[in-house]
Amino acid sequence: MKKILAVSAFVALVMMLAVSLSFAQEEMTMEEYNAQLAEWQQREADAKAAIETTEQEIEEIKNEIAQVEDEIKNEWQEIYALLGVTEEDVNDYRNNLDGLESEVDGLASLPPEELFKRRQEIDQLEENLNNMKESNIALLSEMQNKIAEIEGKIMALRNSMPKAIYDEYTVVRGDYLWKIAGKDDIYDDPYQWMRIYTYNKDQIKDPDVIYADQIFKIQREVGPNEYLVVKGDWLGKIASNPEIYNDPTKWTKIFEANQEFISDKNMIYPYQVLTIPE
Repeated sequence: MKKILAVSAFVALVMMLAVSLSFAQEEMTMEEYNAQLAEWQQREADAKAAIETTEQEIEEIKNEIAQVEDEIKNEWQEIYALLGVTEEDVNDYRNNLDGLESEVDGLASLPPEELFKRRQEIDQLEENLNNMKESNIALLSEMQNKIAEIEGKIMALRNSMPKAIYDEYTVVRGDYLWKIAGKDDIYDDPYQWMRIYTYNKDQIKDPDVIYADQIFKIQREVGPNEYLVVKGDWLGKIASNPEIYNDPTKWTKIFEANQEFISDKNMIYPYQVLTIPE
């Protein structure tokens, strides 16, 4: 009930104010009306003048911007001429850089083991980037910044990539290398005992002597600076491989790096894992 009375009182007050304003308007003289009308007309004229002035200022600013843009465009044309390229060449170069960066970003989403398997793609992307650096367009600061950014991403990929992919095997009593290599979940081939031996040369001094609880690395993928000997290989042939040195005379580098288990330079065996010095 109190709320209803309060609302009724408020409505009555509003109606009284409306009536008062109506009387006030009816009591306005023609002289007062003309004075107020003249004031509003002056305000309107002032506003239109201000708008016109503002529009003129905007037009002047647009002209200044257009002039500056023309100057910038001319400056760039001079720069392109000095570099011996066109604006279209620069745009194509930028797009190619963006595409290369997208490929690098795509690889960054892969787990480290998958990165290792696709390391040749990383090498190819880095080679492509190095080739792009040979262009005069790479001298532009925009491109230098982008190239540096991509190089950083490629370095991050390499740092997150394992040096090699391998499993681990814990030696149990009664094991020997031939037996371990022949297991189904290892190599299923006892002749690959040499692979276990040479890949764990830091733990195995004598291939005939191993101990229970030793943990051996079981190589699954050949890593950088490694080579898995196959039947028919010799040091000169390995050194002549384009992916190694592409020079048979550099066999001595391989020999010197693997003297722990290569006593005769003329005798190497299948499944040996050789270290390839850079």
